[in-house]
Amino acid sequence: FTKVKQPKYIRECMEGLINTDEPNRLEMYLGVTEALIRKNPDGLTEIAEEFTKILLHLSDRHSLKDFVSLRFKSLVALAVQAPKQVSRYLTSQFYERNYNLSQRLDILEVLGAAAQELSQPVDSKQSMEQERLSYKLAPTDSGHSSDGWREIVKQRVESKTRRFPKGATKEVVATKNRFGLVAGCFFYPLMANFDRKENTFDMMAEDSLILARLVYTLGVIIYAAINTQAVKQMANRLLEFLWIIRFHSDVKVRHAALFAISMVILSVPGHILLADLQSEVMETKRWLEDVMERDVNTESKKLAIQSLVLLENVIKQEFTKGANLT
Repeated sequence: FTKVKQPKYIRECMEGLINTDEPNRLEMYLGVTEALIRKNPDGLTEIAEEFTKILLHLSDRHSLKDFVSLRFKSLVALAVQAPKQVSRYLTSQFYERNYNLSQRLDILEVLGAAAQELSQPVDSKQSMEQERLSYKLAPTDSGHSSDGWREIVKQRVESKTRRFPKGATKEVVATKNRFGLVAGCFFYPLMANFDRKENTFDMMAEDSLILARLVYTLGVIIYAAINTQAVKQMANRLLEFLWIIRFHSDVKVRHAALFAISMVILSVPGHILLADLQSEVMETKRWLEDVMERDVNTESKKLAIQSLVLLENVIKQEFTKGANLT
């Protein structure tokens, strides 16, 4: 028995992950991969795509403890440290042949988690919380949307209606959203080919689970782009995309679409929603009202009502601002 030596360099780690015949070596190397990526960002952009490919295709042949979690964290770290290179590769691979369902879902989950981390201040202690949030935001295999996103919406509704006592002030520290510069790289390619005839899977039919996860991920990404210049155009494209799938036969897809609508309302400034995107927003409002009144699914009704409450709050706030200016 030979003791496995811990790798000190990223390229050494990459080579070790390619040679997966020894379970002890694989476990050791995978266990330090995330830390090496985060501690050594210099020069990472040159090898980020290759490293991402290695991790994406890495299989758990030895049933290692924490394999899924360690691989996921390593992929997220790569996407955070080299967002343009990794997002370009992952989004291009999402629609390619020779990937199974699990790998496509992995791609979406990594992109969503990385987007959330990039949207946080560099020194924020919330990065791990954001990583956990990505799991909460994603739909479960059973098809029921989880409670994580509802908590976000609930808190935002409360924040929009809360009344603070006079004299109470809260210092706001302006921080740059790092995700703004790369948001488009994560967002637009995922929508580009969803209905392409050449696809080896059909998201509008039997592979609707992938479509549901895709829509959830787009919602997560646009929420990460809050307070960026990119969010307006992203919202416009997402609303157009959701309009196509709003009557999908799979309830999971409809739930995902309603979640994404709430993320648009939460992410885009009210004056932009009601001015630049007025037509799209009014169409969306009528759709939400129709879901509330006619959809046979109770959960869909709840989600539609939640989004309508958010939208009504935005309208009231903007009306109040306008009245105060006159």
